[in-house]
Amino acid sequence: MISSVISIVGFIVTYFSMKQSFQNELKRNRDTLALENMSKIPYKVLALFDEMIEINSLKNAKLKEKKQEENLKIFKEIINTIYSYGSKESIKIVSLMQKENYEAAVKRITQNEYRMMAIYVLLATQIKYDVTSAVISPKYWFIMKLNDFDSQEKRISEATNKLIDELGLDKNFMM
Repeated sequence: MISSVISIVGFIVTYFSMKQSFQNELKRNRDTLALENMSKIPYKVLALFDEMIEINSLKNAKLKEKKQEENLKIFKEIINTIYSYGSKESIKIVSLMQKENYEAAVKRITQNEYRMMAIYVLLATQIKYDVTSAVISPKYWFIMKLNDFDSQEKRISEATNKLIDELGLDKNFMM
C-alpha cells in the first residue's frame, strides 16, 4: 500500500515537473524564433529607408516605378514580420507609419519629411532595443547619414521626441 502511494505521488510530481519543463522549453523556442526573425529587421528598415531616399533622385520614370514596386514588396514583408514577432511598441510604430503612408497616398498630401525620417529611425531603434536591450539614441543615425544634420537637428529632434511621446516609447530614445 505504501509503495503504491509513493508511486502515485512520484507519478504526480513527475507529471507536473515534465509539464513545467515542456512549457519552459516551448517559451524558449518561441522567444528564439521571434529573436531570429526580428534580428535583421532594423537593418532591413534602414536599408529600405536609404533606398527610398535614393529613388527620389532617379530621373528614369520606369526604373523609379520598378524600384518603388520592389520597395513596396520589401515593406510588406517587414510589416508582416514585425506584426508576427515584434513587440507592442514596434507594432505601434509600424502601424502609425502605415497609417500615415496610406493617408498621404489617398489624400495626396505631403508628409512631414522630418516626421517620416523619425518614424523609420525610431522603428529600427525600437527593434534594436527589443532584440539586444541596447538603448541607442536615434540621433546617431541622423549624424551618420545626414551631411547637414547640424542645421536640421532642431526639427529632427522635435519630430522624434514628439513621436516618442505620442507612442509612449522609452524616454531614453529622446534626442
